[in-house]
Amino acid sequence: MRRGDRFPGDQAEVVFADELVEQLGDLTEAERLDVLAEVVRLCDDPAGKHPLKALLAGWNTLDVNAGHRRVVYKAFVVDGCGLIEVLCLGPRSENEVYDIATGLVDSGLLTADEATALWDALALLGIVEEEVGLDGWDYAPPPAPEGMIRTAVAAGLLNEEVAQLLSLPELQAALEHGWDSGGPDPEAALVAALEVARVRGRRGGEGRAIVESRGTPRCGAQMPRAAARCIRRLDHPGPHRAR
Repeated sequence: MRRGDRFPGDQAEVVFADELVEQLGDLTEAERLDVLAEVVRLCDDPAGKHPLKALLAGWNTLDVNAGHRRVVYKAFVVDGCGLIEVLCLGPRSENEVYDIATGLVDSGLLTADEATALWDALALLGIVEEEVGLDGWDYAPPPAPEGMIRTAVAAGLLNEEVAQLLSLPELQAALEHGWDSGGPDPEAALVAALEVARVRGRRGGEGRAIVESRGTPRCGAQMPRAAARCIRRLDHPGPHRAR
């Protein structure tokens, strides 16, 4: 993308080459968070400042970690949906990052089958979405099986409206931990579900409001790499999400 170009709605699918995910694992926590936060911000300004040439034509670079490293990425639009492909990172000095990138491009590493979605990378690296400027709650995952939903409701752990909005792992946690010595504990069940989704310390009414927000209209943008529609809320900021 050229200077001044923007994605539709300032939104994009963000995917990483496996090489980049491995490189992130070698950084300190602060360095890792900085890289990911800067990549997320590309949704607002995808054109970058350092377009590359020759074998890396079409790719761009992003300075991270106080300018000590650079990320190599490509930003474009596919059938009306923004897409950011992040290839690798490396030291800014001595063009080492360009040597890494050239080798990866030559090997064809960033294929649809080998790309890792931003949200999956966060999970692999143990990073909570909010730490890199994302909202970890504005999405609607596939619901749990109907039988489990009925069980949770019949046990008095959750009301049906909330149970329908929980994913399978979230509902499993509610069923396992939603009890005290006197029987079902609806608040404990909800907190257990929230913990699975990696939101800490949110209890009672606030937790219910967050879950119930999943019933609002979804983005629905068709993501080219995930081959799925975005499950974040309508008009969400930044990266699309498939699951």
